Amino acid sequence: MATEQPRHDSSGSKDEAFTAVCHCGRVRVELPSKPTSLLECHCTVCYKYGALWAYFQRNDVVVTTASDTTLQAYIREDADCGLSFNRCGHCGCMMFWRGERTYAEGPYAGLEHKMGVNCRMLPKGEIEGIAKRVTKGPGN
Repeated sequence: MATEQPRHDSSGSKDEAFTAVCHCGRVRVELPSKPTSLLECHCTVCYKYGALWAYFQRNDVVVTTASDTTLQAYIREDADCGLSFNRCGHCGCMMFWRGERTYAEGPYAGLEHKMGVNCRMLPKGEIEGIAKRVTKGPGN
């Protein structure tokens, strides 16, 4: 599971290039490494979010929130995948999705250990040159 903790204001040497930050700066998502590929999903919800996803193991990602905000989650009810889409409760930026249900088998098996991070929250120059795949949406 991603760690959610209050943000500490420090001048540590953490590489900012691999930290996704919302518009207001209250939510930060620290990635374990630079993404090797990106997915622009055109499913019914991701298309509306305009997200550009990179995938990681939940235990490898650290989510921090400022003390004056919370994450707001939307759990899809039109699909059986059990994904929660999480955004900053202050500025509304979509930060990540994570699996919330456990499936023993089938297409969603292991999803509870995964996390998709919206790489549009990384500095623009950090995602340039990374291979991007675009999925076709429903009905295409």
